[in-house]
Amino acid sequence: MAIICATNLSADAAHAATVAATLACRLGEPLLLLGVDDEVPDTEAPDALSAAEGGLAAEAVRLRALTGTVEPRMLRGASVESLLGEEECRSARLVVVAAEGWRTSAWRKTSLAERLARHGCAPVLAVRRDTALLDWARGRRRLMVMVGVDPRSSTSDAAITFLRELRRVGGCDVLATYVCSPLEERERLGIHTPVHVERLDARERTMEGLDPLVERVLMREVRERLGDLEGEGRVEVVLEPGYGRPADHLLHVAHARSAELTVVGMHLRGGVQRLWHGSVSEGVLRHAERSVACIPPGVREPRRLPPPRSALVPVDFTVASVQAIAQACSLVGPGGRVHLLHVHRLRGRERGPRDFHGVLPEPDGERDVVLQRLWQQVPRDPVARAVHWSVEGVSGDDVAVAICQATEREGVDLVCVGTSARREVVPDALEEAVARQLVLRCRKPVMVVPSA
Repeated sequence: MAIICATNLSADAAHAATVAATLACRLGEPLLLLGVDDEVPDTEAPDALSAAEGGLAAEAVRLRALTGTVEPRMLRGASVESLLGEEECRSARLVVVAAEGWRTSAWRKTSLAERLARHGCAPVLAVRRDTALLDWARGRRRLMVMVGVDPRSSTSDAAITFLRELRRVGGCDVLATYVCSPLEERERLGIHTPVHVERLDARERTMEGLDPLVERVLMREVRERLGDLEGEGRVEVVLEPGYGRPADHLLHVAHARSAELTVVGMHLRGGVQRLWHGSVSEGVLRHAERSVACIPPGVREPRRLPPPRSALVPVDFTVASVQAIAQACSLVGPGGRVHLLHVHRLRGRERGPRDFHGVLPEPDGERDVVLQRLWQQVPRDPVARAVHWSVEGVSGDDVAVAICQATEREGVDLVCVGTSARREVVPDALEEAVARQLVLRCRKPVMVVPSA
């Protein structure tokens, strides 16, 4: 592996090369110094190209005082393909480039840093001229790093993997920031309670205020996505409610909290997809005040799913749901958690204003009866007594959607749903179609338990 640094020998590029050489020394990697002659056309001005080669050789001599192995290589033009061919991509551990100081043609408005990040063969560190990153690389201080985390996006895994690498190099204080839409989160979690503005802090009395229950769920989801971060430095979760472009909100947090490095994962979209969806990473890279690291999806480590310690069981009070409860209990084992959920399918006359903290309540007069029946479903054997149980009765138009929303609120590892080929005359019995919909739509693993 190698640290690759692209330079045009400007003052900005020299600072980035110093950071690259210092990191190469800390990591014990060679430094590949790619000279980019962005002033010289591909087929003209050989004298100027020769002068650039001399400048690159002198820069390599300077950097060898910082790290052991420096290989200079001069390239014509600023084509990304000429910079990062197959050989370079295979060997690249990190690509370091100055965020500023690059010339762009009239027809190409993106900087070299943006084009390298879009190429996506390795993490790209776009360095701006401040001393924080260099002092951290020299082991003199901790670095304030903001990492964009979306609990439901695979790009977060790549960014978190890179963050782990940073904390192995040196101490990092982490701001794990999630830009969330309050309305979308309430819908995802099935929370229909009106937001009581008078209970919010004066600074949060806007349409972007987060419901306390939503906030608790999001904090848990972000921390679960982060996992255990080894290394020195504190870790703080920042929830940033907002609408519009996520990049703008990430930049706001980075500025407000004085983040010295922003780490974002990337979707490698191209062409029309990039124009339609936009790019959070490119927005951050283009407008950030400090250094930015853009991490392609190929960097992420494979996620290892631990054995399930919590399960949700939809209960319709049939034999099938009893067997699903027993299966869930045996899977989570002693100390695990099982959540029993009964969904009452709303009829037309029962629809009314949604005013309940979480989801709609059971119809009047039935809620207490349903909760008592749910508690009666809890097994009484010794294994079950070592399991933590909770129950919930909700109402909804779509049973499968209500179950999916409950899995998000409860943060369970698994859904156990019982099915039976035998029709039982029970109100609100789960149909086989519900199990099929759960398999298709639920973000959690679904175990379908057939009854004997």
